[in-house]
Amino acid sequence: MDRYNISNSSTGQLNASSPGPASPCLESPLCLGFHVACFVFGGIGIISNGMVLVTVGREKRLHTVTFVSISCLALADFVYVASRFARDTTKIWYRGSDDFIRNFTVVCDLFSVSGACASIFHVILLSVLRYFLVVHALKSYVLITLTKVKLVSLITWLVSFAIGSFYLYAVILNGRQYVQLAKVTNLTVTVVMSVLPIVLIGTLHVFKARTLLRSLATCRKSTVRRMSRIVTLIITAFVITTLPSSVADCIKIALLESDGRVVRREWLSVLQYVGRLGLYINFTINPFIYLLSSPQFRKALICKRFVYRPSESTARTESQEL
Repeated sequence: MDRYNISNSSTGQLNASSPGPASPCLESPLCLGFHVACFVFGGIGIISNGMVLVTVGREKRLHTVTFVSISCLALADFVYVASRFARDTTKIWYRGSDDFIRNFTVVCDLFSVSGACASIFHVILLSVLRYFLVVHALKSYVLITLTKVKLVSLITWLVSFAIGSFYLYAVILNGRQYVQLAKVTNLTVTVVMSVLPIVLIGTLHVFKARTLLRSLATCRKSTVRRMSRIVTLIITAFVITTLPSSVADCIKIALLESDGRVVRREWLSVLQYVGRLGLYINFTINPFIYLLSSPQFRKALICKRFVYRPSESTARTESQEL
């Protein structure tokens, strides 16, 4: 994926000493057009994920394990989009060789990779949480608390920054010096982060659907259908938005020469632009999925004051079906 990208990160970083205040991308309509599109979706992602954080933090009745997990995911998406937005903006408008710009882009790379890993881990965490809320409702009501969710989220961030730091060292900073290490690291992170969420989300959804169909609830079939639509939407959006970047990255790994240079191909550059735009969309659409799938979240986001006050059982049911 573009966030795990040798040519876009390591080679681009090492070639950052080229003179001139502006990027050559400004002279290419194709490159400039894709950057404008990325900036538009990046701005939407920053605003939408920021609104999720504000909404969940402001509304006390949304302080449940499900919505706190959603806010943790929104924070990870916000970190990725904001850091990547800052890096791409700097890259397109300034191409200098001073230490500040180099250090700034390295920090942005660290936060974008870590934020991407944290986002994927939190998607998995949210899927696991929904599984326990549905399959083991009574036990989860007692065992799963806000404190535990926040603690798991903190551990997830620590693991994500550890992965991001190693990736920064192996691929971004020393990708041309340790080519084989960069290849293995890049390919491993790309494959694991692309396949793992789809497999886990799909598997947990099957278990939840079976449990609901075996229950005595009169609305079990409609609930399963609604959950299936949400899960299908999440998986489809994830595959469509991340596939171009993953394919481009794997191709570049295959074309990476022994001295760390990447063979230049026009079609590969276009695929890389599409992949980068897809990643911006991927980390932007989650709040809109919440709006479509959760009436409670939709009311909290759109309305400033609420007349509607759900009972504890109703709020619990909505949290389970989200």
